[in-house]
Amino acid sequence: MQPLRSLSLMAIALPFLLMVSGCGQFFPGGNTITGLQIAPLNASVQPGVTQQYTATATYGNNTTGDVTSQVTWSSSLASVATISSGGLLTAGALGTATVKAQSGGVIASTSVTVTQKQVQSISIQPLTQTLSLSLGPTTVQFTATATYKDGSTADVTAISTWTSLPSSVATISTTGLATAVTVGTATINASNGGVTSNGATITVAQ
Repeated sequence: MQPLRSLSLMAIALPFLLMVSGCGQFFPGGNTITGLQIAPLNASVQPGVTQQYTATATYGNNTTGDVTSQVTWSSSLASVATISSGGLLTAGALGTATVKAQSGGVIASTSVTVTQKQVQSISIQPLTQTLSLSLGPTTVQFTATATYKDGSTADVTAISTWTSLPSSVATISTTGLATAVTVGTATINASNGGVTSNGATITVAQ
């Protein structure tokens, strides 16, 4: 009777043991990504402007974490927008594309629209800078930020028209890099979308 009783107990216990051992198939581990969220959602971007995207993962233990640099980024239309492995989108031609972040079988996506937006104002930084021909520095990088009519903002440094007056004191490149030439004072401006920025001052000393 004892062997039969042991066999009966094993028959009852075996399905339970198999179910427990298979739980990993139904309940993901704490470090397994179960969901993704990307931001911003449904962004509207000016041609030539960059937009940083972020990806946040939800794990099996319900914790969250930034996985922007770990997911695979893609854009459905490279002519409209491209996106780097770090989530930096660059707007191209007018149109709409889908931005996607993927980790294994988990995917999150959103649309991005590249459109001509009306510029309301442009601000540049730094507002004042002193350069020295003998001691340095002899260059300074300016940045331009546009505020649009819809209230959004964007870095337009690379797509603005830069001027330095007088250029005999300091020159400025198409990307906003100013270089000292001779002793004096110059005013820096950036223009974009028909709007001109506030003036920044460069003082060049010997």
